[in-house]
Amino acid sequence: MSVMRPIRIFATVLLLASLALTGCRASQAHEPTTSTIRPRAGPAAPTTNGPAGTTPTTAARSPSPTTGDPVCAGAQSWDTSPKQVIASPMAAELYNVRAATHRACDRVVFDLNGLGRVGYLVRYVPTVHADPSDRPIPVAGAATLQVTIQAPDFRESGHQAWRTPWQLGQRLAGGGTTLREVRFAGTFEHVTTFAVGVRTRRPFRVLVLPDSANHITRLVVDVAH
Repeated sequence: MSVMRPIRIFATVLLLASLALTGCRASQAHEPTTSTIRPRAGPAAPTTNGPAGTTPTTAARSPSPTTGDPVCAGAQSWDTSPKQVIASPMAAELYNVRAATHRACDRVVFDLNGLGRVGYLVRYVPTVHADPSDRPIPVAGAATLQVTIQAPDFRESGHQAWRTPWQLGQRLAGGGTTLREVRFAGTFEHVTTFAVGVRTRRPFRVLVLPDSANHITRLVVDVAH
């Protein structure tokens, strides 16, 4: 009897331990195995007021006349006053006149075959008179710009002997929103004159753009729309 009693006590302890372990596992079976992670709230999206049931949209702004037009940048600040640079006449000859229309201005380009300081006078006048004959050179449009450049035309140098010399009053370029036409008004003593007809008296600017790579100079007249 003394031997069996410790055995029974030991068996009872083992049974109680087994029951406790089983109960622990049963309680763990009802617990979640992973925790739920909530994302952090980001910045609130901008909202716009609108009718109920509609999706907010971003209103498009109307571009200004010079937006995206680097050629005519700053046209709103131009004026109608005369533009002049005083310099000695160049030996480089005027050999080409061309025009183009851009978003906010019309551009006239006078190409000179050489590099150097260019003297010029660009101004509004009632009528351009040919140099040296003083003959009126009429142009289309309600206003006229006289462009005088201190350089000869190509007939004097013989550099482009295959080209027919410009004739007095000859139309050299034209067509555009503001620009109507450009006509040759004569050349005398290394000074060449042009008549530029425009739709109405509009602000303008003058640029000199040297092109060293091609050894030419461009005198540019931009007239705002």
